[in-house]
Amino acid sequence: MRRYDFPGNVRELENILERAYTLCDADIIHASDLHLGEEKDETSLIPDAESIIVPEGVTELDSYLESVERGIITRALESNRWNKTATAQKLGISFRQLRYRLKKLGMDD
Repeated sequence: MRRYDFPGNVRELENILERAYTLCDADIIHASDLHLGEEKDETSLIPDAESIIVPEGVTELDSYLESVERGIITRALESNRWNKTATAQKLGISFRQLRYRLKKLGMDD
């Protein structure tokens, strides 16, 4: 963890450790469980910022971003057979963050 160029705050560190503990084997967190500084895999669900092209006619950024976020979360849930813990891990967020986003987007059924 000392070698990781930590861009976030204490809350991000808490989320990383919470996710690692939830997903680790036994009660020991290994470096591989932290998922710090990993290369992006080719099956990543989150596009690079350079590859995002805002379609013409988009006038409200918030609604556009919500639709993009909804699509990403839906694809992640489908690819993980609606397992929210695995989906949160795949998206690189905590389970609690995923629950919050699902509720915010009206997808928490």
